[in-house]
Amino acid sequence: MIFLDLDDLGWEPYMAMWIKGKKGEDFRNLLNELVEKYVPKVLKVKSTQCKELVKSSDTAGIICLTRLYDALCSKLTKNEEQSREDFNLYIDKWFVFCLIWSIGATVEDSSRKDIDYILRDIESMFPHSNTVFEHYINTEKKDWASWEDKL
Repeated sequence: MIFLDLDDLGWEPYMAMWIKGKKGEDFRNLLNELVEKYVPKVLKVKSTQCKELVKSSDTAGIICLTRLYDALCSKLTKNEEQSREDFNLYIDKWFVFCLIWSIGATVEDSSRKDIDYILRDIESMFPHSNTVFEHYINTEKKDWASWEDKL
C-alpha cells in the first residue's frame, strides 16, 4: 500500500474527481471550464502576491471551494424562463462567490485587492464599487449585491 499526501498530488486530481461526481455532461463541462478559467490564475496570484495570516495549501483551498459550492449550490436548477446562457452565468457567479470565500478567504485584508484585481481581469461581471469581497449573490435578482444591503 502506498500513501500519498494530497499536497504532493496537487489539487487537480481532487477537482477532477469532484467534477466527475456531478450529474450531466453539460454541467461537468461547464464546471471544467470554470475551473480552467479561474482557479489556476487565482491560486498563482495568491501564492505569489498575497499574504496569509495562516498559510494554507492549494489543495485545502480547493477542498473548501468544492464543499462550499456543494453546500450553497446543490439545489440550483434551471427554470423554464431561463435560457441556458443565463443559467450558466448564474452558475459562474456562484462558482466565483465560492472561490472568493474559500481560496480567497485566507488572505490578509491588504491582499484582498490582489484577488479582486485578478478576478476582475478574468471576468468583468462584478459591480464597480468596492472589492469582490464586499458582494454576495442576491438570489432573487440572480446578480451581485452589496453586503451592506443586508444590514
